[in-house]
Amino acid sequence: MTSTQSTIAPSTSILIVDDDPDIARTLQDLLEYEGYQVQAVSTGGAAITRATEDHFGAVILDLGLPDVDGLSVLRTLSKADPKLPIIILTAFLKDARTIASLREGAFAYLTKPYNRDELKATLRRAIGVQALAIKAERVERALSESEERFRSVVETASDAIVLGDQNGNIISWNKAAQALFGYAAEEVLGEPLTIIIPTRYRASHQRGIERLHATGRPQIIGKTVELNGLRKDGSEFPLELSLGTWRTREGTFYSGMIRDITERRRREEALRESQERFRQLAENIREVFWLTDPQKSQMIYISPGYEQIWGRTCESLYASPRSWLDALHPDDRERVAEAALTKQISGVYDEEYRIVRPDGSVRWIRDRAFPIRDESGKVYRIAGIADDITEHKHPH
Repeated sequence: MTSTQSTIAPSTSILIVDDDPDIARTLQDLLEYEGYQVQAVSTGGAAITRATEDHFGAVILDLGLPDVDGLSVLRTLSKADPKLPIIILTAFLKDARTIASLREGAFAYLTKPYNRDELKATLRRAIGVQALAIKAERVERALSESEERFRSVVETASDAIVLGDQNGNIISWNKAAQALFGYAAEEVLGEPLTIIIPTRYRASHQRGIERLHATGRPQIIGKTVELNGLRKDGSEFPLELSLGTWRTREGTFYSGMIRDITERRRREEALRESQERFRQLAENIREVFWLTDPQKSQMIYISPGYEQIWGRTCESLYASPRSWLDALHPDDRERVAEAALTKQISGVYDEEYRIVRPDGSVRWIRDRAFPIRDESGKVYRIAGIADDITEHKHPH
């Protein structure tokens, strides 16, 4: 990106980087309907090239790309334009790359299948943070021209925006901040930022300000972090903070865009509980439960029952998702392999077949598949369950 791009107005153009054409098209249609200008690419190399040629207000980046690792793309784009908000699209909350992306400076992450309202709100926030940073850089050069526009953006923002001076005192407090924290502007202007920080975090906050004054090296500037906030009534709540800074002859100033994430935390906790219940159920049943991604021919989950019935390791199936076919009895192999290719997505896959275990014993299996569809009706997961029915076939 050129140096000129870092000073022009925030863009409503969005770059989508995802190798799944259905997801990319659905995102593009949604965002164009919302008024954004959208470009989509399917590889990391194309994303880097496009981002150096054009100016974007935000990037939506899938970490699983066919040519370049998504984290490498994130680092390259962030280095070229530190102000460019990059939103990670991920299938798993606990994926190591998802966590690493936040450490690398990603603006936020969304889980697949994404929530449309959350996606739109995150994009508005991302572009708003970029707009705020750009406007802050212009304050000294064109204060008289930009001050009123800046105030309008701040006051109409749906997220709380708080500005602080070099001493850590509040100098601007918008209406959303008043609604979120319970303080009117006249109650907090000139007060230390610690008024909205829980007591146990105040010493750390003060050390951060002192370290910035001493070294000039901020630790969380330009990143999104999750913290706890303190309301006027003494209650605490989880928040997401995007912190920016700018310098003038008068000193260093801070801008914080704050969002209440109480509801998101509840959804995440509910998801974790659901995942734990699923894990406990899947790992304690005799049957083999399996879950695949048909687009990428990837085994997402296989329950421990596979090792007991097939006599093969789950790790071997993750490494080679079609290796279960190797165990098929020669007389059943062609029929079942064909059914697996043609019937699983349609939802009519219900097959009985024999497998030959490594010890030479033969087991009868009943295997069923159930397609899982996204909002557009596209099959993006296939779930299945396989039972050992040997006793039913050959009762004692």
